Amino acid sequence: MTNATRACDRCGADISALHRNARRCKTCPARQPLGLIPERPCEICGTIYAPKRRDSLCCSRACNGLRYNRLYAARQKAAEPERDCPGCKATFKAWRTDQVYCTAVCGNRHRARQNYKPADLSERSCARCSTAFTPKQSDSIFCSRLCSRRVSYIRHREQRIAAAAAWARANPELRAAIAAQYKAARRAWEKLNPDSVGIAPRDWRKLVRHYRHRCAYCGGNQGGLHMDHVIPLSRGGRHAIGNVLPACQGCNLSKGAKLVAEWKRDEAAWSQDEKPAPRTPLLLSA
Repeated sequence: MTNATRACDRCGADISALHRNARRCKTCPARQPLGLIPERPCEICGTIYAPKRRDSLCCSRACNGLRYNRLYAARQKAAEPERDCPGCKATFKAWRTDQVYCTAVCGNRHRARQNYKPADLSERSCARCSTAFTPKQSDSIFCSRLCSRRVSYIRHREQRIAAAAAWARANPELRAAIAAQYKAARRAWEKLNPDSVGIAPRDWRKLVRHYRHRCAYCGGNQGGLHMDHVIPLSRGGRHAIGNVLPACQGCNLSKGAKLVAEWKRDEAAWSQDEKPAPRTPLLLSA
């Protein structure tokens, strides 16, 4: 074959213009194609991929970089001497030159133990009543739930009253239903409690005159006089003239369903807080 008729060994193209020793054209590869490379899993993430080279081990450049980082870390770890972990006292090989603990969990646990401070449960004074008490929690400042609730009520009294009034205005039907339910329960107590013989209007007026139209507990009569049961009906008291006393609105609502001893005890416990203005008794008519 002369130089003018030379052809490429691979594709048969005319290569007469190339060097006399050339056997292939510039577009043909130097080696024969190796054929289709089978798919394989990535050594780092396990993803099945089709490699472009037979020596490929990773599916992407990111996985390949991570593989090299792990190989480098393994060589560094093999070169590092063994250390003693201050947390669990175990011997380990460090991944980094500045590594102190064998694992991050062990380090966090050891630092937490070092920074732990026991709770201060020493005896202290109540922030409201100054009573000495031993708290159950380190941040307790009140001796009892009564003191805590009383301080909270004094602090948010206006908001609570406004919220209750707004709810009553927005739910008149529900409020009437609750009042009717309470009245029905009260009638049931009056009928079912033993020795509830009822109270004649004449006897009630005589009792009010005996206390000079004043509250039997505080001597005032602001808000009108209510019929207060000394032993509440809800606790088995009888609806009779011997179990009732005239009480002003404040005392009757404050006493509620408590016995007199319980009510006085709570009043004494709450006596240190700010109270409403004292009731002004009405002058007796001549």
